[in-house]
Amino acid sequence: MPAGIRKSRWIAVGLVGAVLLVFLGSFSFGREGLFRYLELRRELRRTQQEILLSRAQNAELKNHLERLRKGDSLALEEEARRHHLVGPNEEIYEVDVK
Repeated sequence: MPAGIRKSRWIAVGLVGAVLLVFLGSFSFGREGLFRYLELRRELRRTQQEILLSRAQNAELKNHLERLRKGDSLALEEEARRHHLVGPNEEIYEVDVK
């Protein structure tokens, strides 16, 4: 095989290799690349977990609100204590813990 043809083949192989490297780099690191895709998947999982947690908290709050509306004495007492309310014949003592 003549030297000119061999040289042309190496140039062609080099060009194809360079194009593949550019394509692979773009596929991996580009704006819409593989790493961006993986990052978005992680973010989606985190967001889905936050949504599940928010739904659970929302259900808990609805349950508590329903107990308050029905006049559940334990729920009313919990809420009163949470807001530092004092009942009849009760006194509040503050204790400074150091």
